[in-house]
Amino acid sequence: MVGRVEAVTISCGSLARGRPHWQLLTEGLAPQGYELSLRVQKEKDEFAAPPWAITLLSTLITRATEGQLSADTNQVMVLAQGVAPGTDSELFGVVFTPDPEAPAVITDYESVPLLLAVPVTKDETRAVREWSPTGLVEVLARVDPLLISLLDRASLLSSPRARILIDQRMEKEGSSLSTMTATTSQASKAGELVTWKLSADGVGTFCSLLKGRIGHQRPFSVVSGASRVEVVNGDPSLADFKKRQLTLRLTLVAARQLRSLLRSTPGNYTFEQLPNFAITVV
Repeated sequence: MVGRVEAVTISCGSLARGRPHWQLLTEGLAPQGYELSLRVQKEKDEFAAPPWAITLLSTLITRATEGQLSADTNQVMVLAQGVAPGTDSELFGVVFTPDPEAPAVITDYESVPLLLAVPVTKDETRAVREWSPTGLVEVLARVDPLLISLLDRASLLSSPRARILIDQRMEKEGSSLSTMTATTSQASKAGELVTWKLSADGVGTFCSLLKGRIGHQRPFSVVSGASRVEVVNGDPSLADFKKRQLTLRLTLVAARQLRSLLRSTPGNYTFEQLPNFAITVV
């Protein structure tokens, strides 16, 4: 055992399959419906897993026990300070996929999936919002079937060949992310004006889903605690606030306008296509 978060423990072993690497495993997350693993490249003369890997998995455990992480592989978790704070690594997000070496774990509860955490770069994080975490993992697995993490891994998008493939699939398939989370998402109505207060950390994903979901005639939800905003295709565009529930119905033109005007900079944003609606970024 190399770490503990509440009742969840982390174990670690050194493996030579593929290329030398550390595999970290959780034990105790089964009540959440899964366990987590992380594969990290083993450096020469390294006798223990790097501290950043243990810290990252501990962070994921905390998110899981707080209900911010599910067994759904169509999700990307963005970490404000990156997967290894204090380093110059470009890895700032994590996606999840069934561990290729251990598809399930037998526990006292039942057989639960073992999800492999796969760190991704900033631009890959933006790409999967408009496309698919599963699709990105498929491309990564062509390079490394075991999906071993490396702090200084170059982005797939820095490869012209991989970028063309990703852009083509993104344009064709759209986004698989049907739900996003934000620290703050709160709607209110004063007279005829509906105002949606959205935290800056949710703006990037929201704009990506306007393209990847609404642009492909697919709805999505914005969730923050008990608050839920439904974003759907429709004509005419409107912000419908009833019984403390906000539904944004958008034409493709309105969705494009929101994407072009909305920024993560705090402030109040209004839109010609939705005259009785405003977004306050906080």
